[in-house]
Amino acid sequence: MNETISISKKTVKWIVLLVLVVIALGLGYHWLGGHGAKHSSDQMQPASRPTEAAKAKAGPAATGHAHGLPARVETTGGGPVRYAMSEEAKMLARVQTAEVKREKAAKKLRMVGMVIDAETRVATLTSRIDGRLDEVFIDFTGVKVAKGDPMVTIWSPTLIKSQVELFESIKSKDTEGIIRGAEEKLMQYGMTKEQVERIRENKKPELYVTLRAPISGIVMKKMAVLGQFVKEGQDMFVINDLSHVWVKLDAYEPDLPWIRYGQEVTFTTPSFPGKTFKGKVIFIEPVLEMETRTIKVRVDAENPDYELKPHMFVNAELEVEIDDQGRVIKPEWVGKYICPFDPKEVSDVPGTCPRTKQPLQPATAYGYSGIENPVLPLVVPETAVLFTGKRSLVYVEVPNQKQPTYEQRDVVLGPRAGNKYVISDGLREGERVVVKGNFEIDSSVQISGQPSMMSPVEPEKASPSAPEVISGGPELGTSHAGHGTAEQEPEAPAKRAPEAEIDPHSAHGKEGP
Repeated sequence: MNETISISKKTVKWIVLLVLVVIALGLGYHWLGGHGAKHSSDQMQPASRPTEAAKAKAGPAATGHAHGLPARVETTGGGPVRYAMSEEAKMLARVQTAEVKREKAAKKLRMVGMVIDAETRVATLTSRIDGRLDEVFIDFTGVKVAKGDPMVTIWSPTLIKSQVELFESIKSKDTEGIIRGAEEKLMQYGMTKEQVERIRENKKPELYVTLRAPISGIVMKKMAVLGQFVKEGQDMFVINDLSHVWVKLDAYEPDLPWIRYGQEVTFTTPSFPGKTFKGKVIFIEPVLEMETRTIKVRVDAENPDYELKPHMFVNAELEVEIDDQGRVIKPEWVGKYICPFDPKEVSDVPGTCPRTKQPLQPATAYGYSGIENPVLPLVVPETAVLFTGKRSLVYVEVPNQKQPTYEQRDVVLGPRAGNKYVISDGLREGERVVVKGNFEIDSSVQISGQPSMMSPVEPEKASPSAPEVISGGPELGTSHAGHGTAEQEPEAPAKRAPEAEIDPHSAHGKEGP
């Protein structure tokens, strides 16, 4: 019985303690809730009247900064959008600006490609008469030959007959023209001038004619076999002059505005680490490759030591600078005339190419600047531009304003130069553009219902001459700490926004002003 009484006392003790705790929590909640509601009402009431009135008149433009920063959005009929913010908001958004300048717009293009044969330096040794190959001096491909080296010896009845005709012309004392024609015929069959003169002196025909290499280079193909009977026009050897090679590079579409005929290209190959080769652009193919979305750029490079082999991979670089018109700056070609088939043939006066006899073209015809001191383009840092693909815009700092104010402006971009963009239209030299914090500004403009990067067209509900709308800031009025008051707007008619009306006496229980 004593044990039962003891348990009951403990239970009563816990129940009393629990009741006291509940009473204490209730009193605290009641005290804090009453004072907090009154404090909140005192803070919010002054700002609520103009904010609701502004919403009724200007729509969503009165929402203020996207990140809770004090701001003001100004719109004028058909004009650009301006965004104003307090100094504190500018500091919190970390807004930074940079000056629009005219300066060097240079870029280093990187391309990859492959070494190939130079099509203009390939020759074929062909039989000029019917005959039998009695000697073949080149036994395999890959042999390096020099121009004039003997390649094969041909015995031909046609050759012997032509020599007899020469002897008869000399004996019959034909005119010099007939004799010269007979000599020319032998040289067309492959005999050299020295051989013909020797035949005339010895008055004895030679039974064989030796065909010699037409150019210096590497024997790439060999079709001649000892004892083979060949026909007139039959190919026997293919020789490729590898002292010059072509490098075919892949250039992407955005790089095309920077590439011109005659530019110097440097490149390296894994086969010779640390060694740099040079060449000049001689052709830009007119058709884009669908599979790779690239343009083939052909570069002619000297290869005196035959280090560059066809089908080697290379990594190339091209450094270029443009003026304000997008023309490539190359001071050494100002006022010059260039051969359209060989950029190394340059002249100070009009004329023709020494080798191809094609008329020389002015350097400006290939996209080069013709001015000694060209005007440099306007450039801005790449971070200043906001673009979606269809349009590009920047925020320009408006000078001589009481608050930091930024104007939204569409721009036309030129090519990208490293970490800068060339500006073709939309900005003036000396203006300052936002380079950091511009996305925060644009997002605030978008939230306010005004045209922005993603919303270029003004909403239909917005007034064409909407006044500026203010979201409170310390410099815009006086209020509680951290909460500014908006500019006083006339109250909207009840028929337009009845839900926005607020009883001014409900929070303080006293008559309004």
